[in-house]
Amino acid sequence: MAIWVLAADASRARLFRALKKNGPLEELRDWAHPESRLHEGDLVTDSDGTNQGPGGHHGVSADPSHKVAEAERFALELAQALDKARTSGDFSRIYLVAPPKFLGLFRKHASEELLEKVSGTVDKELTTHSAEDIRKQLPEYL
Repeated sequence: MAIWVLAADASRARLFRALKKNGPLEELRDWAHPESRLHEGDLVTDSDGTNQGPGGHHGVSADPSHKVAEAERFALELAQALDKARTSGDFSRIYLVAPPKFLGLFRKHASEELLEKVSGTVDKELTTHSAEDIRKQLPEYL
């Protein structure tokens, strides 16, 4: 059965598989979540873009709550997609490659059964790297 590798961050994810424990990675899917790349002010469209606070009239506050909400949505989407694949028996185990903050969001939304399939993690942002570069970050024998 295939071994999967998910390389993800808050705005992009790439899913790979290895058919052999020491084999190369083959890309299966690429997700994009452009909302996570937007500036906080672009995510808040129901106001006039200003914030009246102490000290006068300011631009949109630096509160990252909307960016966090978008990252949460994307982590949930990925967890649900992988859980569906898990229940279908599409992979035997999975490796996660993501920055620590996004790994935490993913774990928060992943089912216990999916988390049991996680064989290892790499705390790096590698979504723009080649499959070969990502493979080099993983154990020789998956």
